[in-house]
Amino acid sequence: MFFAWVVAQVLQLVFESFGTPDWAIKSVLVLLAVGFPFALFFAWAYEITPEGIKRDHEVVRSKPITSETIEKLKDDSTAKGQLHSLIYKSRCKGFADWDLVESILASSTRNNPKNGITGILVVTETHFLQVLEGEFEALNATFERISRDTRHDTTQIIGFSNIKKRQFADWAMHGIGLFDLNSELKSRLCMKFGEDNGTVRIPSSTHEVLELLDILLSEEQPGKAARS
Repeated sequence: MFFAWVVAQVLQLVFESFGTPDWAIKSVLVLLAVGFPFALFFAWAYEITPEGIKRDHEVVRSKPITSETIEKLKDDSTAKGQLHSLIYKSRCKGFADWDLVESILASSTRNNPKNGITGILVVTETHFLQVLEGEFEALNATFERISRDTRHDTTQIIGFSNIKKRQFADWAMHGIGLFDLNSELKSRLCMKFGEDNGTVRIPSSTHEVLELLDILLSEEQPGKAARS
């Protein structure tokens, strides 16, 4: 309705400048008023989706928004062979432990090498943080699969960018669990990144994530992290 009002005001100024008869101005206003209900109906009945225009009831709203977001990022990919890095965090359904971490790493060991994916996974009792590296198509497929995993929800993409080389090239997936940190390290991390229900808060910016990973990798102790 606001758009129609703006159009009417502009047309009125134009018509007056050219001495257009009053009946012409009134005709345009009537057409705008008649068209408004139809515009309102189409806005209510249809949705614009990545697959095109669909009826509202055909749109699957339970589909994770992150899957649609990563599909849109395809426009950012360049020639085949270009490497990308994707960082996301999500909330664990229930409480995570080392058994869950080992299960995720076992799956990564099976799938990532053949798809050219490398990365790192950080797990607290309540959240996951993961960095994935690889070519776009494989990265896209891997993230699509991850986003459908029922062990987590509230998935949030923190960063997606082109990279010149892999930061975690040695690992199909490297796992770090923040379950039994020593008190000094936990206090330092909570002071720097914040605390979330008694655990280290997972950052929401690329810069902070890389800072956290640098600290964890430098402080890593034998037996406190799993690799695959």
